[in-house]
Amino acid sequence: MPRYSDETIEEVRQANDIVDVISQYVHLKRSGRNFFGLCPFHNEKSPSFSVSPDKQIFHCFGCGVGGNVFTFLSRIEGINFVEAVQTLAERANIQLPTFENNVDKAKEELKAKVYKVNEYAAQYYHENLYKPSAKIAQEYVKQRKLTNDTLKSFRIGFSGKFNELYQSLKKEGFEDPEILESGLVNRNDNGTYIDRYRNRLMFPICDARGRVIAFGGRVLDDSKPKYINSPENIVFSKGRNLFGLNVAKKSDEIKKRLLIVEGYMDVISLHQRGIKNVVAPLRDSTNTTTRLVT
Repeated sequence: MPRYSDETIEEVRQANDIVDVISQYVHLKRSGRNFFGLCPFHNEKSPSFSVSPDKQIFHCFGCGVGGNVFTFLSRIEGINFVEAVQTLAERANIQLPTFENNVDKAKEELKAKVYKVNEYAAQYYHENLYKPSAKIAQEYVKQRKLTNDTLKSFRIGFSGKFNELYQSLKKEGFEDPEILESGLVNRNDNGTYIDRYRNRLMFPICDARGRVIAFGGRVLDDSKPKYINSPENIVFSKGRNLFGLNVAKKSDEIKKRLLIVEGYMDVISLHQRGIKNVVAPLRDSTNTTTRLVT
């Protein structure tokens, strides 16, 4: 786990006004020197959640939770302190120092490469959806009455056959370690590389920062299993993420409440009908993030 100096952490804190950050999640109104709103960490009808612009801290008089901007982001997003520092540094366009520890450096470099693999794959699958070879997927989205805007908002795509993605990734210059770590490709006992997802409707899964961290693939015939999801890896933990949160965050309604439904298509269908503060827990996981935002 990387460590940052006190000076770096203080620079990031000062560059992120706590009122501005919390306002992205909570509807705040000024009352005297402070701002108040409904606490996002417990259910309440009267605002008891206070944010002090002078002290740069928050405190809920209802449930007792409080802290600074790092504390808030860690709790609301379900991330650790280091991730909160990195997120806020990115928000403020602050370049964090590189790591001196070789183990940390190698891990962070691999994570960065896996994010790039996932981003490339998301675009690859999405473009595939519009090709003649994706007719079965095109028929499905037509039956579900998904608009082109919806397809683009969630970057829905279609996977190809056998090792089409693997071959495309190799041509793009990606190496086997990051490709395998992403979980998008498997290597069999004969040493052959095979795409994990084949002939499936693809749903990119993004973290709260909008980075593609995993995928869900839905079968379009009667074969089983109906859904295949990415395995947990260096960038993906099922229990710490929600499908559709990156899209739902753009809705003003998320400051009031977050609706949790069962699956990918439930999120997408409701979003298309104008209900945009909606997410779904990832399958087969006990979601810690869900507990934080309800």
